[in-house]
Order: sequence, then C-alpha cells, then structure tokens
Amino acid sequence: MRPVLRSDLLGEGRVVPVQVDGAEIAIARVLGQVYAVAGVCPHRGGLLGEGDLSEHHLYCPLHAWSFDVRTGAGFFPQGARIATFAVEEREGQIWLDATPRAPPIDFVPPVP
Repeated sequence: MRPVLRSDLLGEGRVVPVQVDGAEIAIARVLGQVYAVAGVCPHRGGLLGEGDLSEHHLYCPLHAWSFDVRTGAGFFPQGARIATFAVEEREGQIWLDATPRAPPIDFVPPVP
C-alpha cells in the first residue's frame, strides 16, 4: 500500500480523482468510510472521479451510468461492473493497494 491522497482533501460525500501508475482511480468517502474504484467508466470512458456521488452511487459525468463504490456493481445499467481497490485511512493519508480487484463478473459494454 502507498499513500495517494491526504485525508483532509477528501470530504464527506465527495469523490476525488487520483492517478496511480498511470491508472485513473476514483476515491470516495461515504458515511466516514473510504472507497476506491476504477476511475474510467466502461461505457464511453468518462472520468468517474469527476462524477457525482450520491450515497454509495457514483455517477459517470458523461451518460449517468452509476456504480456502487463499495462493490463496483452497476446500478445503471444493471450488470455493468468496475474494479475496486483495497484502501485504508491512516496517519492523515489515504493508502491504496494499486492492484485492482476484478469486477464481480465480466461485462462487455455496448458498441457505440
């Protein structure tokens, strides 16, 4: 694990984009808990770290696809998935394991 963001930069109900080893990752805080998910939407590549967060729902800023930051499971459309990452908060920092946890199931986005 490595520090990727100062804790004070991640307010409650907020999402912050970070880059780790060239990969986009979205870090979110919901009800005091920190979560990390893949930062690129599988639909059209929207940056999830720039999306809206409503409770555990993270919305893509391009077409409003939404994902559960706890599991990576899609709310809309159902069946969509994104990877999650192990994350913890300590010493005033958000620490991340940059090895993605695979999405729960395979998902092939629609052809544009």
